[in-house]
Amino acid sequence: MSKVIRFHELGGPEVLKIEEWEAPAPQQGEVLLDVAAFALNRADILFFQGLHYTLPTLPSRLGSEACGTVVAIGEGVDRFAVGDRVSTIPFANARYGVHGEQAIMHQDFLASWPDELSSVEATSIWMQYLTGYYPIVDIGNSQDGDFVLVTAASSSAGLGAIEIARCTGASVIATTRSGAKSDAILSAGAHHVIATEKENVAERIMEISGGKGVRVIYDAVGGSLYDRYTDALAEDAIVFLYGLLDGESTKVDVVKMVRKNATLYPYSMFNEVRHPDRLQRGMAYILDRLKDGRLKPRINDRIFTMDDAIESYRHMLTGEQVGKIVVRVSD
Repeated sequence: MSKVIRFHELGGPEVLKIEEWEAPAPQQGEVLLDVAAFALNRADILFFQGLHYTLPTLPSRLGSEACGTVVAIGEGVDRFAVGDRVSTIPFANARYGVHGEQAIMHQDFLASWPDELSSVEATSIWMQYLTGYYPIVDIGNSQDGDFVLVTAASSSAGLGAIEIARCTGASVIATTRSGAKSDAILSAGAHHVIATEKENVAERIMEISGGKGVRVIYDAVGGSLYDRYTDALAEDAIVFLYGLLDGESTKVDVVKMVRKNATLYPYSMFNEVRHPDRLQRGMAYILDRLKDGRLKPRINDRIFTMDDAIESYRHMLTGEQVGKIVVRVSD
């Protein structure tokens, strides 16, 4: 028996329970992991609230990011063996959940654990870097001379996007609400930070870019913030809207978009990684830059243990974190 996090009803963190779980035998293509660490994402919050587009079957486990050691394999597993150290690739599948001491996972959602990374780092790489890779590199084709706008930049996805954009040679303009996290965002590599509660976003973008505007926009906020940067779009800009932190629907100003030949791209990383060739391309890009040090996952100052794991979800809801929230399960 192992300890895992499950929920039997939808709601806030109060519905989460640490329970005893007897791992089933891995089925076709599956492996059983002893988990060393797992990481949180905002999608996990939406999942146990019943607001994610992937709906749970109750009672349900949750979580898609973990690293650990393979302790059993099912039939048809041909890429991993017992004893291999692996990290999970984010997935949109209610069948699996990795937050706990053990987890079942299909081999299609596994990658080798990079030797140069600790457990808390190895569990923190794929969601944040793959989420940023496709819009900034693969689709957006960001390059030297471009200005990239990263909103909600203190999140793990935002910090990862800053690093990815710097790898392309682009100049990074980041946004945060109050400015209290500006120093942390600058230390992560952003060239400029705009405090949206205090500054005119479009005016500052045009000032920073010398009138050029932003060509790739990586937006987790949407809603009213969208209106505040669309006067500062560069020619052929692409707005990747991947989150709704504003809480309101994003109303598209078609005239402003047409003036700049701009594109609005409703984006989800899950729609990219389901294509094996695109997944492998993204993984190769990230692994190369992890090895040479250009990418280095930033972990939230506080690392939780399995005993206080439920508190980690409450911590995420405060919005106080900078970087990835991780639960270390074993040394």
